[in-house]
Amino acid sequence: MITENLHNMDITSANSTAFMIVNKLFPAGFPVEGFGTDQAVSGDSMQITETRIGVDGKMSAGVVVNVLPVTITLEANSPTYKFFRAIEEFQSKNKSLCPVTLTVITPSVGQTTVFTNGVLQTAPSMANIGRTLEATQWVFHFEKKTQVAI
Repeated sequence: MITENLHNMDITSANSTAFMIVNKLFPAGFPVEGFGTDQAVSGDSMQITETRIGVDGKMSAGVVVNVLPVTITLEANSPTYKFFRAIEEFQSKNKSLCPVTLTVITPSVGQTTVFTNGVLQTAPSMANIGRTLEATQWVFHFEKKTQVAI
């Protein structure tokens, strides 16, 4: 009989959920649904430090403050597509930012991540037309991130 706690091997992503609040357009929020086949929500890489080395071989380094990029991949028929398109159209038409909050819940690793004070930074002009409509990628930039255990 095994009496020790086993390492949590669970890396399931199928039960992960995301929810977005857009105060100017959708203050009650909406679920982010209809993710891409192999990609859903990506916390994109960012530079954490800047490093350089002097002519004498001594390294210097400093922390770099960055925006927090998050890419959300949606299938072309995602019910969330219309919400993201509304954000893009609002910003373009009104020449005004539309701040968003994104909450991502990942039960398999017991974590909730909340991104705050974000904006839609990159949007596709349309879904690519191929053999079938291709997934679309939407990039949001956030100011802050909080991660808590669930």
